Amino acid sequence: MQIRLSRDLDDRARATTGAMTVDEFLARFPEMPRDLRDESVLERYVAAFGPLLRLAQKPSPCVGAGGDMEHVFYTRLVNDLAIYAVGLARRDRTLARLQATLDAHAKQPATLLVMNDRRARRAAHPPVRRG
Repeated sequence: MQIRLSRDLDDRARATTGAMTVDEFLARFPEMPRDLRDESVLERYVAAFGPLLRLAQKPSPCVGAGGDMEHVFYTRLVNDLAIYAVGLARRDRTLARLQATLDAHAKQPATLLVMNDRRARRAAHPPVRRG
């Protein structure tokens, strides 16, 4: 399954030229941890997902589990860093998650944002109760 951007999102993503830099990423998301600025994995992450990160928007609490694609991009691509920034995750594990996301993107770039963990699949397709 491929996730295609709507026409207006695609136009907005293409409107900004050039690759996103780490500094642009940190400026766009002030909640991001500054101590990761010089990490090479963050640089590769921003380079790989720059167009989607430019579209990402932090969802408000009332959005819940749903939301528009901008919210999904934030949740899928930025959330791990935000959790680390508030001290709820360790640096080494956060960097490992970024690398794992890059590795998954390298294997199947078109399906990156498709939910692939067991809990997400169960939430999207709850088991049918019989009887």
